[in-house]
Amino acid sequence: MRFFLVFLLFLPYLAFALPALEETELYTKKATDCHEVDLSTWQHPIRAVFKKADIKLKRAQLCNADRYPIFTVELPYDPTGQTKSYFEPLYWKIHAANGKWPYAMVATSDNLVLYISYSARNTVVMSYEQYHL
Repeated sequence: MRFFLVFLLFLPYLAFALPALEETELYTKKATDCHEVDLSTWQHPIRAVFKKADIKLKRAQLCNADRYPIFTVELPYDPTGQTKSYFEPLYWKIHAANGKWPYAMVATSDNLVLYISYSARNTVVMSYEQYHL
């Protein structure tokens, strides 16, 4: 019990060990020359995929010569939890709707950056990075 109380005491300080969103690998190494997409006029098959999956799209950016999208979203489930049955089919639907390009999702609901790509062996490759607000 004592260790748990000590952990709770230091929990706020652990957040500062995480990078801010703009200091994540996404914005320092993976994505360059990003520009905002006007969501009020943007029509793309991804929107229908997100809507059907109950994902709230808050922001979209196109980077790396418009070949690397970054979607800022609110996810209904924790992508690091026991939710493979939800996310695995979702990643494949996004893959088809996105022209098979890799992409990133900034999950504001979990303070995570999800990096999604697909291997030559036809598998989803997902990694993530936490960030602090």
